[in-house]
Amino acid sequence: MKKAKKILIPVISVICVAVLGFVSYGAYVLFGVYGIESKRTYPESAAVEESYDNRVKYDETGTTVIDGEAQYQTMDGFGASACWWGQNVGGWNNCKDILALLYDGEKGIGLNIYRYNLGAGSVNDESIYETRSRTETFLKDDGTYDFSADANAQNALSIAKTLAGDDLRVTLFANSPPVSLTKNGKGYSDAPEKDDDPYTTNLDSANYGRYADYLYDTAMYFIDKGYKVTDVSPINEPQYAWRGWHNADGSVSMNQEGCYYSEQDALALYKVLVDKFKDSDADKAGCKLSLFESGAAEGRNTTFSNYMDVLLGRGKKNVFNNIPLRRYFDKISVHSYWSSTTTKKRCELLMQDRFSNYDIACTEYCQMTNDGNTGVMELIEKEGATNGMSIEYGTAMADVIIDDLVFLNAKEWDWWLGCSFGVYTDGLVYLNNENHSDIQTSKRLWCLGNFSKFIDEGAVRIASCSGVKKLPNCAFKNPDGSTVIVYSNSTENDMKTSLQGIDFGSCEVYTTSAEYDLEKTTDNTTLTDNVISIPSQSVVTVVLK
Repeated sequence: MKKAKKILIPVISVICVAVLGFVSYGAYVLFGVYGIESKRTYPESAAVEESYDNRVKYDETGTTVIDGEAQYQTMDGFGASACWWGQNVGGWNNCKDILALLYDGEKGIGLNIYRYNLGAGSVNDESIYETRSRTETFLKDDGTYDFSADANAQNALSIAKTLAGDDLRVTLFANSPPVSLTKNGKGYSDAPEKDDDPYTTNLDSANYGRYADYLYDTAMYFIDKGYKVTDVSPINEPQYAWRGWHNADGSVSMNQEGCYYSEQDALALYKVLVDKFKDSDADKAGCKLSLFESGAAEGRNTTFSNYMDVLLGRGKKNVFNNIPLRRYFDKISVHSYWSSTTTKKRCELLMQDRFSNYDIACTEYCQMTNDGNTGVMELIEKEGATNGMSIEYGTAMADVIIDDLVFLNAKEWDWWLGCSFGVYTDGLVYLNNENHSDIQTSKRLWCLGNFSKFIDEGAVRIASCSGVKKLPNCAFKNPDGSTVIVYSNSTENDMKTSLQGIDFGSCEVYTTSAEYDLEKTTDNTTLTDNVISIPSQSVVTVVLK
């Protein structure tokens, strides 16, 4: 009898382990491998693919093919950030004239998204060497709020809403938590003793709840003032160190606010944030948290995919940990820096394979002088310090936009600084702090307008091909039934494409080039044989009604 018990106990143990393993595996399969949502697939268009395979060279007339049955993302719109200039321009007498270039649909380019910087409160931090990068904050040291702070920036936002209308979408984004919540009382991490010291976050986990309260209360402040706050972004480019550096004289310098978060830091913080925002009054008002403003769009085995695996992945390590995030988020935010066309195609493959149910918003881009994917590196190297005002910079930007809209299916696209001072390729409009009437518009402004002025919120992208090699394009069906096709010709060759086979009542063509700033160059009275001319170095928008 004793011998039988000795045999029976291990057998029972093995059976129990097997049952537990089966149950665990079943739970993993249910929640991890297959997930709760079904996999989303995008349609293909045989006609557009055939057109792409048979594209002609620049010296022949191609035929544009669109397929309204092959539909992709629905657009939220186009925007820019008011970071580092709104707190100045909002106090100028001609603020409305400047903002009209960005947010007025008649005088300007009709942006419908305004990215408002929730500053960390580094206004008195002289280690941030550029004064315009120092910010005010609404959160006081004692934990109370002063919503009279950042008055000029708030005024700029108010004027933008007047110009764009009540449907202006507002994103509140934070480069760093308020300094009263950070570990070192600054809007960035301390300078490391050695360059290879590991990155560390500047936000203590003990303050996650207070940070969540701050973001929520600030969102409700703007909502109660009548703004359509659609997004609150708590984490910006978390993969970077965001720490100061030592100067030769022993002092420390930093260029801007920022905060590093490891993948697990970000997961832990987002769980607290989601708990605060989900099913709240802000949520009912249409305000959602953003995830997670990655510094680049990348594919498998990259920093981007590492964060995605932890925050939204269904692998064994994180599948039960990130359930609140998977159930809350429906889109992610990425920046278009450091990403080539090939990189974005790899990102698309990753998203389709493992994260197909999440939309993408491309929320920041400018032509960084050390980013080889801008299409203007040779120009920058040739010109040296430059604002990149010429059309070549505009068409290069348009190529990036089309890549993001077509390959990433981005439902939102935002430029970095709506206005800029000094010398750098980061602005749409350039201003002079000493002479407020000195306002210069870059060709980037008008090239972005070729998209933002005609592609409405709610527009659906449809499959299209220009029929000409090296002439990328995208097409959208607007809620009013009109069709918009945007072409970007960043070559030195003039090109033509025909609209034969496309049924439309009227046609208007708007061109940005060295000669034109988003001007109507063709309509039904001047259109010949339904052929559209796309001059060298130009962006052309065709509106079919």
